[in-house]
Amino acid sequence: MKNQPSTTRGLEVSARFVGILAILFALSVAAAAQRATGIVSGRVVDRAGAVLQGARVELLPLGAVTATDAQGEFSIPGVAPGTDYTVQVSYVGFATYTTKVTVTAGQATRVDAQLTVASTEEEITVTAERVHGEVEAINRERESDNILQVLPVEVITSLPNTNIADALGRLPSVTLERDEGEGKYVQIRGLEPRLSNVTVNGINVPSPEGDVRQIKLDVIPANLVESVEINKTLSANQDGDAIGGSVNLVTKRAEDKPTLYINGIGGYTPILGGRGLTEVDGTVGKRFGASKKLGVLFGGSYDWNGRGIDDIEPSLDVFDTGNGLVPVVPSVDLREYRYYRTRYGFTGSVDYKLGPLSGLYVRGIYSHFDNFGDRWVYSPTVDAFNTPTQGNNDGSVSFNASIRRPVEVIGSLEAGGKHVFSKWWLNYDLAVARSASEDHGYSGADFNGPSGSDTNPLIFNLDWRNPHTPKLVPQAGPGNITNIYDPSTYLLADLDVSRTYSPQLNLQGAFSAARNYTAKGHFGTFEFGAKFRNAHKFEDAQDPTYNSVDNPTMTQFLGTFTNPDYYDKVYTFGPTVDYGKLLRFFHANPNSFELDTASTAQNSFPNNYDLIERVSAGYAMNTIDIGRVRIQTGLRLEGTDESVVGNKVFLDADGNLCEAPGPGQMGCPTDFTNAVIPVSKSSSYLDPLPSVQIRFRLPHDAAIRTSYGRGIARPNYADLPPFFNARGNKNRIDIGNPDLKPTHANNFDLLYEQYLKPVGLLQAGFFYKQISDPIYEAVETPITTNQYGAQYNDGNWTVTQPINGKSANLYGFEIAYQQHLTFLPGALKGVGISANYSYTNSSTDGVPGRSDKPALQRQAPHTWNISPTYDRYRVSARLGLSYNGANIFQYNYTNLNSDGSPNPQPLGLKGPNGDVYLYSHLQVDAQAAIRVYRGLQAIVSGLNLTNEVFGFYQGSPQYPIQREYYKPSYMFGLRYTLSNEPK
Repeated sequence: MKNQPSTTRGLEVSARFVGILAILFALSVAAAAQRATGIVSGRVVDRAGAVLQGARVELLPLGAVTATDAQGEFSIPGVAPGTDYTVQVSYVGFATYTTKVTVTAGQATRVDAQLTVASTEEEITVTAERVHGEVEAINRERESDNILQVLPVEVITSLPNTNIADALGRLPSVTLERDEGEGKYVQIRGLEPRLSNVTVNGINVPSPEGDVRQIKLDVIPANLVESVEINKTLSANQDGDAIGGSVNLVTKRAEDKPTLYINGIGGYTPILGGRGLTEVDGTVGKRFGASKKLGVLFGGSYDWNGRGIDDIEPSLDVFDTGNGLVPVVPSVDLREYRYYRTRYGFTGSVDYKLGPLSGLYVRGIYSHFDNFGDRWVYSPTVDAFNTPTQGNNDGSVSFNASIRRPVEVIGSLEAGGKHVFSKWWLNYDLAVARSASEDHGYSGADFNGPSGSDTNPLIFNLDWRNPHTPKLVPQAGPGNITNIYDPSTYLLADLDVSRTYSPQLNLQGAFSAARNYTAKGHFGTFEFGAKFRNAHKFEDAQDPTYNSVDNPTMTQFLGTFTNPDYYDKVYTFGPTVDYGKLLRFFHANPNSFELDTASTAQNSFPNNYDLIERVSAGYAMNTIDIGRVRIQTGLRLEGTDESVVGNKVFLDADGNLCEAPGPGQMGCPTDFTNAVIPVSKSSSYLDPLPSVQIRFRLPHDAAIRTSYGRGIARPNYADLPPFFNARGNKNRIDIGNPDLKPTHANNFDLLYEQYLKPVGLLQAGFFYKQISDPIYEAVETPITTNQYGAQYNDGNWTVTQPINGKSANLYGFEIAYQQHLTFLPGALKGVGISANYSYTNSSTDGVPGRSDKPALQRQAPHTWNISPTYDRYRVSARLGLSYNGANIFQYNYTNLNSDGSPNPQPLGLKGPNGDVYLYSHLQVDAQAAIRVYRGLQAIVSGLNLTNEVFGFYQGSPQYPIQREYYKPSYMFGLRYTLSNEPK
C-alpha cells in the first residue's frame, strides 16, 4: 500500500476507465442507429395470475435469452424487424410455452404468457406456499449467470428462523457464527465473515458494530425481505469485496395482485423458570390505476424474545506433577443470562411504471435491535494447585452482575430507475445507508467474594470426571469456607457504565448501461457501469469505571431471581443482584465512588477513531451466447481511498495517563507533550478484478458452469486507525496498522447441475481459492529495536498489532439435491427432500509464531443439511437438520519465538494451549402448517429441539472453555396470506 495523502489515484483511474467506456458506447449506439430495431417484451404468470420470476425466455432463431424479473416481466431490445420469430418460455415444473411474434421497427411487441403445470401430479407443487417459493428459487438459480442460491420468503418462514442468518445457514457451504442462540454472521465456503459481503437490493449497507465490516444479520428480522440471494461467484457488475460470496437481501415490492400478509406467533422456552416469545409481522401492498402503473407496499415486523442461557466458561492451565504435565482447570465461570430482546423493522417500496420494463422507484428498509438482558457470573478460582485435583488454601470467588443495553440499527433508502430503449437499457440509483451501535447504559459491577487464608482456608477440589463439566468443589474441613454463596461475604469493588457510540453513514451512487448486439449470428450484450461509495465511520468510546469506597455487601442489592435448575442441576448457582438497586445506590451516593482514571482511560481513548473511506469502481462486461455455450467476461476496477484518525495514548506503570516524560514514568515518552495525541494517516490503492463465467447447456435440462473471479476483502475498520496505546502497567504497546494490505483471492469454480422432473435439482461442484495477504489479529511480538522509542527497548516490552500473513489456499466440493417426489403413490405424493453436503480443506503459510500450516479460521471441514418436507391437501410440514463441523475460531497455539527458534507448548497442538475451536453444532427444527380456510393457516413449530450445545474448546473437545445451552422453544400461531386458493 502506498501512501498518497493528497491524491485520489483510484478515483481518477476508475473515472477515466468509465469515461472511455461511455465514449465507446456512444459511438456504438450512433453507428447502430442507422438500422432501426424493435423490442420484444412481456410478462409471465401462472394459471392463478401469480408472477413467475426466473422464467427462461428465448427468442428464436435469434438465440436471445433473458429471464423474468421480480414482476414477471422481461424485455429483449435491439431485435431486427421480421415475422419469423418464436418466443419460447420455460419454467421448471411448468409446461413450455411458445408463440409466434412479429417485430416492427421502433415498436414493442408484447407477449403475455400464462403457464400451466406440466402434469396433474404437480398441481400441489404450484399451490403449496413454500413449494411455490422453492420452484421459484430453482428457476432463478437456473437462469443466473452466477452460481447463485436463492431463499424466497416462503422458504425462510417454513421453519422457525429467528433471523436472516438462521435461514441462510441451511444452504450448501454456508456455516453460521452463532451468538446467544441465534445465527449472527454467515461464513461462505469456509471463509471468515470479513471475506463476504452483504447488500440490500445491491446497495452496500454498513456494519452496526464499531470494529468489523461484516453485517450482524441477527439485527434483521427474517420476515422483512422478499428473498435472499447468495452469489458464490463474482462478475464485473458486482462489488469485488466478496471472496467468500455476496449476500443480497431483496426487499418486498408491490405486485399486480394485491398483497396482504399477517403473521402472529407466540411461544415458550422451558428455561429460567419459563420464558416467552412473541412475533408479529404484516405486509400490505397494491398497484393503483387502470394500467396499474403505481405500486405501493409497506411491511413491518416485531418480535420479543425472552431467551435464557445457562453457560459455563472454564479456564485451562497445566500442572507439573514431577513426572510430567497434566491439564487443570483453575477457574470456572458460572454464567446466567436472562434476555428480553426486542427486534423490529419496516420495509417500504413505491414504484411507477413508465413502460413494460421502465420505471422509477424508492425503496427503504430499517431494522432495530435492542439486545437487552441481565447477566450474573460466579467465578470460583484456584490460585495454585497442590495436586492435579486439589488447590491450595487460598482459593477465592468473585461475582459480577451486569445489564446489557446495546442498541443496533441498520437502514437504507434508495431511489433510482430503469429505462429500456429499442437497443439498450439504463439503470441508475442513489442511496444512503446508515447503521449504528450504541450502549444505552451497558453497565457491570464486580464483587469480591470469599477468599481463603491459612486460618480460614478455601480449598477447591477439581472434579473433572465429565470432561464437559469441570467443577470446583469447596473441600469441607475444620475452619474451611464451604458456603461460597453467602451474600454477606461479597463486597462491591467497582462499577462501570458504557455509553459507547459507533455509527457509519454510506452515500452511494451508481449507474449501468447495456446494449444488445449480434455478432456473426450470435446474440450478445455489452454492459458497463460505475459506482461511487463514501463511507464515514467513527467510534466515541465512553466507558468510565468507578471504584467503590465503602465496599457495601451484596446483601443490600439482592434480587428475587433464582434458578435451582441451573445447568440441569449439574452446578449450583447462588443468589443474584437486582441491578436497578445497584444503580439507584450509585446515583444516590456519589461520594461512595471515585473515578478510576486509569481504567477509564484504557477503556475509552484507545478505542476512539474517525475514518472516511471512498470506493470508486468502473466495469465493462460482455455476455454472448454461442449455441449452447454462454460466455461472460468482464473487468472491474476498484479504487480505495482511506483517511483515518486515531489516538496515541500513553499510560504509566500504574495504568494512569502520563503526566511527565519518561523514563521517570515507565511507559511515558521522553518527548512527552500530552497523554492523548491525535494521529492521522491516508492511503489509496487500485485493484483490477477480472472475471470469466462460462455455462454449457447440456441435453436433458443439464448444464456445466465454470468460472474465475478475483476478489478483495478490505481490513476491518478498527484495525486501520494509527492508534498507539503504551500500557506501562502491562509493558505492552497496542498499535493499529493503517498499512495493512487488503486480502485478495483468485476464485475458481466448476459446477454440474441437473434439473429433475417433476420438480427438482441436483448440483455437484468443486471450488478453489488462492488467497494472498490474509490478516491476523492481535499478533504479539517482543520489542527489540528503538522503533517505538528507546524507553520501550529494554527487553521487557512487547507490541501487539494486526498484521498480514503470506498466503492461504482453500478447496472444497459441495453437492445438493432437492426434489418433490410427486411420482410416488397415494399420500406419499406429498413427500419432498432437500439435502446438501459440503467439504472444505485449507492451509495457511506464515501464521505468526508457528511452524505448521493450520487451517483457516472459521473453516468447518464438514457441513450438511437435511430437510424432509410434506405437502399434501391442507398440510405443509418441514423438518430441518443443520450441521456445522468443529472449526478453528481463533489461533491460540504457538511453537516459535519471535526469532524463529522453537518454543514448544505444554501438551502440544491438541493440548489445553491449542487453538480455540468452535464445537460442532447440529440444529434440529421443525414446523407444520395446516390450511384452515383459504389463505389462513395454523402454525406449530419447534426450535432447537435437541437442546444443542454452543461453545468453544482449546486443542481438543475435552478441554472446554465455554459450553452454553438454551433449551428448545415451542411456538404456535396463525398466518394469513391473501390467496385465490379454494376453501
